[in-house]
Amino acid sequence: MKNKILLPLAAGLALLLLVAGVGCQSHPPLATRQAALPQEQVDARGLFAESCATCHGLNGRARTFHGRILFARNLTDAQWQTTATDAEIANAIRTGPKAMPAFAKKLSPAEIDALVSYVRTFKPAP
Repeated sequence: MKNKILLPLAAGLALLLLVAGVGCQSHPPLATRQAALPQEQVDARGLFAESCATCHGLNGRARTFHGRILFARNLTDAQWQTTATDAEIANAIRTGPKAMPAFAKKLSPAEIDALVSYVRTFKPAP
């Protein structure tokens, strides 16, 4: 009886940890292909979709499964867009605050700068 309860519980916990751990990680193909490009040539939208949208959503509002579980930043928040500096955003991408993974070893400086510029394009949520 005890095993009938513990096994599904353990399987559910393992699945949750797998989803939380894998969901916001960078997928190297696009990041690797663009690593040597200057900022102006980086496909920031594609890079965001590949590396960030799992948590922040394609629209930046963080209304995704992972975003809600990990309390991802709503990138369309007008107050945040006004108060956060580009340097702070770049540092967050590099170092990964809270549950966000660090991308310093996964993305080039030009890719990080392109992502900062792309994040700035998100419109405040209505």
